[in-house]
Amino acid sequence: MTIAESDGDTPRPITVDFTTTHDLRERSHSFEHMTLYRYWSSALVEQDHPELLNGMRVGHDYFDMLGVKMEHGRTFLREEDRGDRWHVLILSHGLWVRRFGGDPAVIGRQVRMNESSFTIIGVLPENFRPPGGSGSDMFTPLGYDLGAPSSGRGNQHLRLMGRMKTGVSVPAAQAELNAVMHGILAEHPKDYKAKQQVVVAPLRDLFVGKVKSALWILLGAVGLVLLIACANVANLLLARATGRARELALRAALGAERRRLVRQLLIENLVLALAGGLLGIALAVAGTRALAATGPRDIPRLNEIGIDLTVLAFAFGATLATGLLFGLAPALRASRVDLNEALKDAGKSTSGPSRGNLRNALVTAELALAFVLVVSAGLLGKSFLNLMNVDAGYDPHHVLTLGAYVYGERYQKPEVELTLYNQVMERLRSVPGVEGSAMVSTLPLGGFDRRNFHIQDRPLANSSEAPSADTYSVSPGYFQVMKIPLKRGRLFTNADRGGAERVAIISESTARRLFAGREALGRFVQYGGPDEKKPWLRIVGIVGDVRQYGLDREPNLELYIAQAQDTAFGYSMVVRTTGDPRLMEGAVRAAFAAADPTQPVYNVKPLEEYLRSTLAERSFTLSLLALFGALALGLAAVGTYGVISYTASLRTREVGIRMALGARRGDVLGMVLRQGLALTVVGLGVGFVASLALTRLLSTLLYEVRPGDLGTSIAVTVLLGLVALAATYLPARRASRVDPMVSLRHE
Repeated sequence: MTIAESDGDTPRPITVDFTTTHDLRERSHSFEHMTLYRYWSSALVEQDHPELLNGMRVGHDYFDMLGVKMEHGRTFLREEDRGDRWHVLILSHGLWVRRFGGDPAVIGRQVRMNESSFTIIGVLPENFRPPGGSGSDMFTPLGYDLGAPSSGRGNQHLRLMGRMKTGVSVPAAQAELNAVMHGILAEHPKDYKAKQQVVVAPLRDLFVGKVKSALWILLGAVGLVLLIACANVANLLLARATGRARELALRAALGAERRRLVRQLLIENLVLALAGGLLGIALAVAGTRALAATGPRDIPRLNEIGIDLTVLAFAFGATLATGLLFGLAPALRASRVDLNEALKDAGKSTSGPSRGNLRNALVTAELALAFVLVVSAGLLGKSFLNLMNVDAGYDPHHVLTLGAYVYGERYQKPEVELTLYNQVMERLRSVPGVEGSAMVSTLPLGGFDRRNFHIQDRPLANSSEAPSADTYSVSPGYFQVMKIPLKRGRLFTNADRGGAERVAIISESTARRLFAGREALGRFVQYGGPDEKKPWLRIVGIVGDVRQYGLDREPNLELYIAQAQDTAFGYSMVVRTTGDPRLMEGAVRAAFAAADPTQPVYNVKPLEEYLRSTLAERSFTLSLLALFGALALGLAAVGTYGVISYTASLRTREVGIRMALGARRGDVLGMVLRQGLALTVVGLGVGFVASLALTRLLSTLLYEVRPGDLGTSIAVTVLLGLVALAATYLPARRASRVDPMVSLRHE
């Protein structure tokens, strides 16, 4: 289970602090284990090749709670989970192979992480994927102590997992923790928001929570396509059975029991189903490889998707089930023959009304299901276009980004760190193709750093009720490089240095929400919690809003501070280029190496990739749903064509008689078209009603589009109508060209 504190206003649970977790662990009885973890980064300096590694600091019982055994070495000891003993290291299997050659003798080896020495004590198994940290290369103990500044109440930067005791339900565990939390709030009212509560959720939600809705939708789409295909098969089997009416009648006349006839037809159907299933499995193998290669990286365990025995067994069972289920009705109908009629007319022109009604019903169902799928794809497509037209607040084109990780004793002085960045940017100014460069603490769409926000002369009864703002430390030129527009005031300049007046820039919506109707320029604010020793910053500029969390999410309060006045952040660089930003990667790496070759750079990629990653889930779902919609459209067209064509062939004699009595070809063409039009109208009507209910499941994936969008439904109606008309016209034209003499002679 994941456990988190929530303030009631935040849409999703937030993180926890060490001291509160200690109290929850000591006072609750619903859990066998509770363990903390946090994300952590450090530079591995091996063989003069610095590399920034992403990892996790975890409680000493983290791996024990998850039931993970080391491939080599051991897990953490309780006594190592302290502030003075935590410099031991467990490697992921990938890092062990990549940087240490898969050498088992690495256990006990000393390595340098930043400027500290760590001892490698374990190597994880290859198949281990840590909850919430799939990209983690290394693990160390959390190393927190009660009473330390980083452990205090309200310092919520840790994540908590727990294993419930047998027989305890999630609601019961959450109720107990909230009762404990209520007591903690009473003891420390100034350290928490009044609505603070505890949220307990299954660990699997951490893996699939973001994509669960999309996966269920895609599963439903697969089911609809399967139903359409099965309806087609049932229609074909009904037509085939009608054509074999004389054969079956002869068998029955010769003494064949009905159950033997049904068994024969079912065996034939199963053979066809198995042949189709084998072909489908071959296509599935190729399809899953393409899916794993092209799907978004944030879908959990996407690279592990493949065809295994379980999948093969399911596919085999589904093939048999559909073959039996959709072949049973045609087999039963075919075995129930009228001997006199079948032997007299040889089944050429008779097809009982009940059989015709069943075939028509199947075509109507196909069209309805296809309507639902194509409407769903249309809604997602319209939503995707709306997102692409959203103003992100900046221009992501032709911008290269990279993370700059600075460590070492000498960089503890802010002026030394600033000198490094300035040297790199100075070198880049002389590189052809570079328009400008700047530093920022958090890239758009790359996370957030939210801090409390206080306005001078606006006292708060409780400091925890202060608004929080996304805080960015930026260098001069950042807004110009990102093309974030200045609305009022000025931008940062080189004059905004350490000894100068502290200044800040806020976003337009921040000015509107916090200074409604009053001028924000010239007002003083403070960030990071109330502290009279902290400086007040004068607002000197107001810029446009930036959608930091995604194109579909409104901006939060945004505060920008001058980098030279506060360097207590990690930084990334943004470089605007005149052409393809990827061509500048070598020049940017060379500029950093020339300034200090011991400092690693990482995540070198165009800013547009961040933008694409936020749209990846929608794009992936849209692509698959569009594929399923196209399949459904094709199958519905084939089904309509098959039924109209077969019905027209049964009416060959009738058409010949009509034409012999003076009917024109246009009359025959209209007669057949009206039959297809009637099926189409009924199918689209049923599909429209069904789509109103089923497309509501897409609401979490839609942006500024209603699930019952009328424009999309009209467009799909026209599309499906044209497809059905084309599928009907071909057999109608063939029927209108019947030669009366030939048709009557053969009858």
